[in-house]
Amino acid sequence: MYLKELVTNVFGSPFFDEINNPVSCNESLDKDHSEIQRIINQIEQRVGQILFEAKNENNLVDDREGRLGPKLVRLDTSTHHGLFIVSSDRLSVNSQSNFSTMRANTGVYRGKWMYEVQLGSKGVMQLGWGTAQCKFNQESGVGDIVNSYAYDGNRVRKWNVSTHKYGEPWLSGDIIGCAIDMDNGSISFYRNGKNLGVAFERITMGPGILYFPTVSLAFTENITTNFGTTPMRYPIEGYQILQQRPAVEIQNAQILFEWLERLLKEYKNLDDLIKFCKEDQIISIRAFMACVARCILKQIGPLVAVPYIAQDIFVPFVKKIIKIDNDMLFTCLDLMWTFLEKHEMKVCLETAVTYLSSVFRQVSVVLKYPDQCAVLVLLNNLCQHTRTRHYLLQFILFDKVKFANFIHVKPVDDDCLNNIVNTIWWETSPIDSLIESNKVHYTKACDEIKFCVTVESLQVELLKTLLINTDGDATSTPTSRTIFLRKFRRFVKENLISSRSEFLQPMPMHQTPLPITLCCFHRLLVTFRVLWNDEIGLTNPVYTPCRSFCDSSINYSGIDRIGGVLSHLNKAFQNDLLQLLGSDHLQLQQETVTAEAENTQLTANAFAAGNTRVAAAAAAAAESPVISVFARMINVNSVNVGGSSLLERIGYFPYHSREDGTPMQLGPQDSAMSLIELLDGIILFYHAAAKKQIAKVANIRDVMSEYIIAISETKNRLDLVKNFNDRISQDIQLQLLKTIEIFNKKLTEQARHMAWVRAVVYSEEKQQRLVWLLKTILTTLEKASENGNLFSFVPEFYLEVLADLLNSLKNHIHPTVPMDRIAGFKEMLQEIAQFLCDHFQDTRIVNANSKDTLILTLAGFASNSMTLEALESVSRDSRMKMVSNLLRSYENRAWAQSNWILVRFWQGNGFAFRYDKSPHIAKKVGPKILNQESLAQPIKPCPSSVFQDHIKQVLLSNNQATTLFLNSLLNQLNWAFSEFIGMIQEIHNVSSRPERVFIESRQLKICATCFDLAVSLLRVLEMIASIAPNVFTDSSLPSSENLLARLCQLLCQILNRTSMQTSSFQHVVLLDIPDLQTVDHFPILTAVVGILLALLKEDMLISESDQVPKVTKAIITEPSFQMTSLYFVLGDVKNTKIKNLKPFSFLNYKDQHLHVTEAEIDLVKKMIRHLDYYRTQLPLAETPCNDDDLCTICYAYPITAIFKPCNHTSCHACIDRHLLNSRNCFFCKASITQVVSTEGKVLHEFSSETSIQVSSSESTEDSMQP
Repeated sequence: MYLKELVTNVFGSPFFDEINNPVSCNESLDKDHSEIQRIINQIEQRVGQILFEAKNENNLVDDREGRLGPKLVRLDTSTHHGLFIVSSDRLSVNSQSNFSTMRANTGVYRGKWMYEVQLGSKGVMQLGWGTAQCKFNQESGVGDIVNSYAYDGNRVRKWNVSTHKYGEPWLSGDIIGCAIDMDNGSISFYRNGKNLGVAFERITMGPGILYFPTVSLAFTENITTNFGTTPMRYPIEGYQILQQRPAVEIQNAQILFEWLERLLKEYKNLDDLIKFCKEDQIISIRAFMACVARCILKQIGPLVAVPYIAQDIFVPFVKKIIKIDNDMLFTCLDLMWTFLEKHEMKVCLETAVTYLSSVFRQVSVVLKYPDQCAVLVLLNNLCQHTRTRHYLLQFILFDKVKFANFIHVKPVDDDCLNNIVNTIWWETSPIDSLIESNKVHYTKACDEIKFCVTVESLQVELLKTLLINTDGDATSTPTSRTIFLRKFRRFVKENLISSRSEFLQPMPMHQTPLPITLCCFHRLLVTFRVLWNDEIGLTNPVYTPCRSFCDSSINYSGIDRIGGVLSHLNKAFQNDLLQLLGSDHLQLQQETVTAEAENTQLTANAFAAGNTRVAAAAAAAAESPVISVFARMINVNSVNVGGSSLLERIGYFPYHSREDGTPMQLGPQDSAMSLIELLDGIILFYHAAAKKQIAKVANIRDVMSEYIIAISETKNRLDLVKNFNDRISQDIQLQLLKTIEIFNKKLTEQARHMAWVRAVVYSEEKQQRLVWLLKTILTTLEKASENGNLFSFVPEFYLEVLADLLNSLKNHIHPTVPMDRIAGFKEMLQEIAQFLCDHFQDTRIVNANSKDTLILTLAGFASNSMTLEALESVSRDSRMKMVSNLLRSYENRAWAQSNWILVRFWQGNGFAFRYDKSPHIAKKVGPKILNQESLAQPIKPCPSSVFQDHIKQVLLSNNQATTLFLNSLLNQLNWAFSEFIGMIQEIHNVSSRPERVFIESRQLKICATCFDLAVSLLRVLEMIASIAPNVFTDSSLPSSENLLARLCQLLCQILNRTSMQTSSFQHVVLLDIPDLQTVDHFPILTAVVGILLALLKEDMLISESDQVPKVTKAIITEPSFQMTSLYFVLGDVKNTKIKNLKPFSFLNYKDQHLHVTEAEIDLVKKMIRHLDYYRTQLPLAETPCNDDDLCTICYAYPITAIFKPCNHTSCHACIDRHLLNSRNCFFCKASITQVVSTEGKVLHEFSSETSIQVSSSESTEDSMQP
C-alpha cells in the first residue's frame, strides 16, 4: 500500500499535500527508519495544527446574560436541608430524611432556561424552581414556600404554597423537563418530551429575584439531574441549558472521530493490502496504521473523558460502526485500550454505560421496545470485546451501574397499553354475558403482549456474553464467568441484607427494586439452562451436589446451615468430611472457618467501639473522592452505619470489603461447577428478593377480586331498588349508578394491568421455569439427605426456597395459571409431600428457622385439598411417622404449628366447624380488619379421614406417650386461656376508667393470639374425644380418669368465664375492638360444646336410669360446673336486667349458610336435658365445713394425700395432676419420694435412683413409676 493513498483515505487529499517534503506517489513504506519517523511526526503535528486552528478562546466563566453562577453547574451541597447521599459528581442524590431539599449552584434572572431530571424512583418528589430567599426545612420543600414552584407527578399536583391538579403521573426512569421563562414570567414542565402545559404564570420577578433549580425528595427517593453536563434528552426549542455545551470540544471530536472511522475502514481492508507489501519494508502497514491511530487517539483521549463528548459523539459513533461491521468496533476498542490513558477510558465507558442505562430505564411507548433493544444490542457488542467486557464486569456493571437495570422489562406506557388492551374482561360469578363476550379479544391482546416482548431474548444473549468461560489466561487473567460469579454473589448478598428488617441491618442499604429482581431472576435462570444444555448436556441431571456445601467452593459466609453453626458441624462431622473431601480440603475448610470466626469477632468489636468507628469513617471520607457535606453526613450517621459502606452506595469501593477477598481462579473454570455456583446464586437471589415481587403482583389480582365482588353486590342492590319508584329509591339508584361507574373505571385499569401480568409475569413459561427450579431444589435436598450427616451442611435458604416456590405456584400464580397445567403436578406434589413427611422432626435439622419452614410447609399441605391429597398419597409408614411426631408432648418445643396442622385435619368435621372464617365476623357491620398474623386466617375446610384414622391409631397404641401428649396439651390450654383471661380483665379495667387510656396494638394482638391458640387447642381435644374417646373414658387405662377430670375442669372454667353476662369477656366483646375481632363467644363455645358432645355421646345413648354414667358423673361432679353456662349457649339467660346485654345463642346462626345445623341444635338440647336429669339424681356433695380440711391447691376437695418426706398435703386429684409434670413438692419444692393416703395407703412410690426432671417430658416418661 502506498503512503499517499493511506493518508489521503484517512485525512483527505489536501492534508497529504500540506506535509513538508512529501514523498512521491511511487514511494511506499520501504524508506529508512528516520524518514518514516519524520512522516509520522509531521502527521501528528498537522493533526494538532488543524485542531488548534479550529479552537476559539475558551473562557473559564459562563457570562451569558440572564445567568448567575459558576461555569460547571452542580447541586449545591452547602444549601441542603435534610440528609442526602450525594454522588461524587454532585448530580445524583438519594434522600435520607423525611423531606430533603437541595438546589443548584446557578440561578437565572432573565431569558428562557431549562434543566432535566431523570427519576430513579416514582414516589413523592417536588421538582421545580425556588429563590435564594426560600427558607426550606424537613417539612416544607420547593413549592411549599412563597416564591418557589414545583411539580409532583406522584400526586399529580403543582405546588406554590397552595396546590392544584396538574400534569400526569410519572414513573421511575421518566425524564422530567423543568423550564422557566423569565421574559413572560411562566414555568412549564415536560414528561419525556411531552409538554404538560404552563404550570405557573405571573411568577415573582424583579430586582434581587434569582431562581435556582430546586428539588425536594421524600425518604429514599432518588433522582439524577442534568444541567448540561451531558446533552439534554428532550431539548426545548428556544430554551438555553444552564451549563453551556462544550462547542469547541464537540467540533474537534467530530473531526477526530471522522478520521478514526476512515482509519477503521482501512483496517477492515488490511488483510487484502498486506498481500501487496514488500518483504523488505522497514515498517509494516499494520504498524504504520497503528502510528496514525496513535496520532488521532492522542487527541481523542482528553475529549472522551468529557461526559458530554462521550455521550454525544462516542456513543453514536459506536452505533454507526456496529451497523457497518462488528470487527471495526473490536479494532476501535483495541486501539483505544492501547493508546488512551486508563482514566480516559474509564470515564468514557462509565459515561457511555450510564447513558445507556438512562435510556433503557425509560418507559417504552411502543410494545416492541425499540430503544431498549437498541441499548441491549449496543451493550452486547461492547461486551463482545474481551478487555472491555472484563473492565465493565470488574468496575462498572456491578458498581457504578447495576447490571440488573439492563435485565428489566418495564410495562409499556399507559397509553400504549390502553391501545393494545382496548377490550376489557374479568372473571365474573355468576357469569356476566356482557363482560364474558370480551374474553376472546382480551386473551388475544394478552398473547400480543407476550409475543412482542422480544427484549427478553436480547437480555439472555447479554448474560451469555457476560458468562463466557473461555476468555481467561491460566497465568494472569480470570474468565468473565469468574468475575461475574464473584460480583453477582456480592450483589445477591447486598439484596439479602437489605431485605432484612431495619433492626437487623448494620446500615440502610440499597435494595434493588422488586420488579427488577424478578425479571433478573427469570433471565438468569433461562441463561443457566441454555448454558447447561450447551456445555454439560441434557442427559445430566441438574442439582447442587452436597460436596459444594462442604468444600468452601461457594461462599456461604453469613448464611446459616440447617444443621446449625458451621464451626460445630466441622468438628462434629470431621470424619464424614474427611471421607468426602480428603485431608487437604478439610484443612482448608477449617482455615476458612477460623478466618470467618475472626471476621465475626472483628465485626462485633466494630459495633462495640462506637468512637473508633466514627474516627474510621471520618478517615475513610477524607481519603475518598466525596464532597465535604457527605463526610459530615458520615459522621452524623456513624452510630448506625459504617463510612465505607456508605461510600459503596455511591459507587466507591476502596477495599471491596463486602466482596469475597479470596483470589479469583485464573483461566477457565470447570463448566459444571461454575454453572452450579451460578444456580446456587440464582436460588439465593430468589430467596432474597424475587419471591416478594411474585407475592406483590398477586395482590393486584386479590384487590381486583374485591372490586369484582363489590360491583356485583352493587348491581344486585340496584336491581332491588329498581322495583320502587319513590323519590328516595330514585336517589339511591343514582348513587348506585355512580358507584358502579367508579368501580368500572377502577376495574378497567386493573384489568389492563392484569393483562400485562398474565402475559409477562404469570405466564405459563414463567410457571414452567419455577416448576423446573422447584424440582431441581427438591432433587438437591433428596441427594443431600442420602449423604447422612452431611445433610446438615445444606444452607437453610434451600428449604425456604422450596417452600416459597411451592407457595408461589399454589397461591400466587394459581389460579391465573392453574396448577393442573403443570405436567405431572400431582406426582411433583406427592414427591414434595414425601420429603416433608420423611424430614419432619429430622434430628439432622437443628436450625430453628429450618424447622419452622418444614412444619409451616407441611401445614400448607394440610390446608389445601389439592396438596392434602398428595400428603395422603405418601407411604403409610411416612404418614404414621409424621403423625407420631405431631403427637409428641408439647413441652419444650414449638407446638403451635403442630397443633395447627392437627386442627386442619379436623376442620370440617367438628361441631359447627365448617366455616373458613368465623361467622361472627361475617355478621359484623363495617370494615373488617383481620390480623394478618392471626391463627384464624380464612381457610377453606378440608378434613382428612386418613390422618384422623392415623391419629386414632397412634393415640391408642401407646398409652404412656398419649398421656404425656394430652397432659402437655391440657397444660398449654390452661396457660393460653389463663393468659387470655388475664389480659381481658386488664382491658376491662382500663376501659372502665373515666379518663381515656391508650392500649397498645401489640398487647391486643397478643390477647387475640392467646384466644386463637385456646380455640385451636380445644378443637384438637374435640377431635381426640370424637375419634379416640377411650383415652378419656376407658377405665382400664391408668391415666384416663385423671385426664377426664382435668378436661372437665378446664371446660367448666372456660364455660363459666365466657357465659357470664357480667364477665370481663362479655364486656370486651361488647367494646368491638378492631384488633380483637376474632374474640367472640361463637368460636370458643362451639369448640367446648363439641368436646362435651363427643365425651357424652355414649352416655346419651343409654336410657335414663338411677345409675349415673361415668363421663356424665365426671362433668356434673366437677365443683366448677354450672348448668347456667350451658343454658347460655341457646340464649336462655335468666338475668335480663343487665344493660347492653348482647344476646348469644346458637339459634342465631341457623341462617342460609347453616353455620349451626338443626341436628346440632337438637344434640345440644338433648345434652342439656341429659345433664339436667342426672344432676338431680346425684346427692349434694358434702363439703367440709372446716377450711383446714380442704385441699389448699383446689379448695374443692378434702385432703386425702400426704407427700413424703415433707408431709405437705392435698387432695388425691391435685397430686395426681401435679406428678404428671413434676416430682417436686408443690409447696416447698422438695423431692417427693412417696405419696400416701390419709389412711396410710401408698398411692405413689419412687425409687431413690430416679432423678427428677421438671422440664423434660421425655424424662418424666422414662422415670415416673405410678
